[in-house]
Formats: sequence, C-alpha cells, structure tokens
Amino acid sequence: MNELDDLDDDTEALSVGSMVVPSGSSDRAIEKHFESGRLRVVQEKNDIFMSHIIDFIKGSNQDRVWGNLRPEYQRRLRWDTKKKSKLIESFIMNVPVPPVFLYEKSLGKFEVMDGQQRLNAVAEFMSGEFALEGLDIWQALNGRTYSEIPPLIRRGLERAKISAITLMSDSSSVEEDSLDLRAQVFERLNTGGERLNAQELRNSLYSGSFNEILIELSKDRLYTDAWGIPNHQDHTRGDGTVSEKLKNDPLYKRMTDVEIVLRFFAFRDPTTISGSVRAMLDNTMKRNRHCNDADADGLKASFRAALQLCVEVFDDLVFCLPAVGKSKSKRSRPLFDAEMVAMSMHMENYAEILANKNAIKKAVLKLLAPASEHYALMVGRGNTASTIKDRISKVYDVISEVLNG
Repeated sequence: MNELDDLDDDTEALSVGSMVVPSGSSDRAIEKHFESGRLRVVQEKNDIFMSHIIDFIKGSNQDRVWGNLRPEYQRRLRWDTKKKSKLIESFIMNVPVPPVFLYEKSLGKFEVMDGQQRLNAVAEFMSGEFALEGLDIWQALNGRTYSEIPPLIRRGLERAKISAITLMSDSSSVEEDSLDLRAQVFERLNTGGERLNAQELRNSLYSGSFNEILIELSKDRLYTDAWGIPNHQDHTRGDGTVSEKLKNDPLYKRMTDVEIVLRFFAFRDPTTISGSVRAMLDNTMKRNRHCNDADADGLKASFRAALQLCVEVFDDLVFCLPAVGKSKSKRSRPLFDAEMVAMSMHMENYAEILANKNAIKKAVLKLLAPASEHYALMVGRGNTASTIKDRISKVYDVISEVLNG
C-alpha cells in the first residue's frame, strides 16, 4: 500500500510580502517602487576550475566554503549515474554547462542556490565515487572511473571551468529582504526540469534548529513505518549516504516526508490556521526558525507522543483512507493532520484513549466511509484553512464522544 493522496500545494503562489506592486497602482506609484522598492542585489561572476570544487565542498564543516551541499540541505540528491556521466561528458566535449548560482550569506561563506546536483556530480566523479556510464559520444570511457581515464583527459577536466554567479544583498538590506531575494531566485531559476518544490525551498531558506527538528523527526522509525518509507537505520551507510531504495522513495526524495511533519506544527494551533496551505507552512518555518533547545525538546516530544498514540489506536490503518471500489487504500496527509492534531489536543486523556481505542478507531473509520456525510471533508476535498479546522474538529469530537459515552 504505497498510494498517496493527490494534494499539490506547490501550485499555490509563493508569498512575496512587501515586494508586491498591487494591481491598480498609479504609474507614479509603480515608478516609485521601481526606484526604491526593488531588491538591492550585488552580482559577481567567476569561473571555477573543476579541480577546486572538491576543496570547496569536501573540507571540514568549519573550513567548508560552500556549506550546504549535504543531501538534507536544499534538496535530496536525485541524479542517477547516467545523468552525472552526461555532465562529465559535456565537460570533456567542451559543451557549455549552465552556471551555478551562489548566495554569499556571510563573508567567504556561500549557499548554493542552483547547481547542487552539478557540483556534487563533479566532486563525486573526481573523488572516484562512480564510473561513467551511458555515454553516447565518448563511449570508450564507459565503465571508467576518474583515475582510469587517460591522463590527458584528466588534465583537461582539471582545467575545465564552471561559471558561478554570486548574489548578495547590499549592506543596507534587512534579513526579510534577503529572504525575499533568495525565495524569488530559487522560485525562478530554471533547474533543468527539476525545480525546487515548496518544501525544498523552505529547507533552503529557513535553515536552523527548527528545520533540523523536522528532518530528525522524519527519520524516526515509528514515523517511517507509518508512511511506508524505508527506515533510515537500515538504509543509511556509515558515511551518511543512503541506499538506492531510500533515495528513490517518492516521499523521501522530494522531502515530502519532512513537509508532512511540518504540517503537524502548522495546524496544531487553530489561531494560526488562515490563508493558503503553502503560506501556513512557510510562516510556521519562519516563526520557529531559531527555536531554543528547550522549545526544540518540547516540539519533538509533542510530535512523538501524538504519533505514538495514533499508531496505537489506528494500527496499520493509521493515516489511511480505506479502499473504495477498484481504488487502493491511500495514505492521506489531510487525515494525518486531523488524527495527529486531534490526538495531541486529547493528550491528557492518553490512558482513556488507549482503553477505548477500538471504539475510537471504529468511529473515525465511520467518518471515512464513502456513504458518510463527512466523507468529502475527511478525504481532503477543498484543502482550505476552514476545511482543515473542520476536519480536525470532527476527529476531535468523535474521540470526545467515545470518551464521554
């Protein structure tokens, strides 16, 4: 049962805050915004030798110039060996390769805004981590690692260059403007048909203690089992890389697993449920970005307690919509929201819930029956702030009814 609901919050527009020039503005207002309201950006262009890329991204955390090329930052690496090999072939053939975009977050320290896959492919090949395959032009090099290709070609690759465009806000820019700049660049860059999705974008923009909490929780065995994700303990190698099975898991590879965890924190406070789903998730990342250790411990404990209770009550049907007709059972993000938040609101009744878990499970499954008047609400049709509130309230109410019955 690996089916997932078909929600797509990525179609919602990126929130751009004060950058908007509203429709109906006068020509003078438009000109004024152009003069003073645009993002203040400094750009530099440099050519980087391929032989230097390893030094930039393989050093210690303290000395690393490009500090965000680990798989959990920006996006989880998705290029297969054939695609990496094609890039290396482009350098051998002297075919132009698109530039990478960097953002200078502090003096001499950079974030890779676009080009992570390319830079990692170069570093991995020159470190001997894979052999070339699938080359159409330089077929004679298929099956060879970097050390096995002819010396002249190795020297040529060491002298090959990739262009890097560095962006930075000028000294007068505030942090919010910096985030707007980075968000817009991420959103608009063409990344070869593999644009950053909303969670990858959040992961890049809002790095910090809260983001690390989301990633940590997404690795918990109880959580991965509930969502049918290969568990991290058995699928992470000693060097931190992951197995092909985990790398190719549809929830893991696009950070949907992390976004699902984020949904719990975004929807557990009814006072913050307003606007679009994407805006709610973005704002939750902003609010909690630099939470302290005590808050972090509380956030992790609340998530794990709610998850444990959900699994104990619903067992193998946790977060699952039942099969209807020929359709298969599906794991559901809207149902996850409702079950997790409702259980967290009932945490003081933990023992009572466990004592009545069969009745609670039956009552919630009744809401999910196609004949139920609440079926459309529960399966996530109309994914708005009001329906999220209603869905959570409905599960909370049926739990209360069982406990008070």
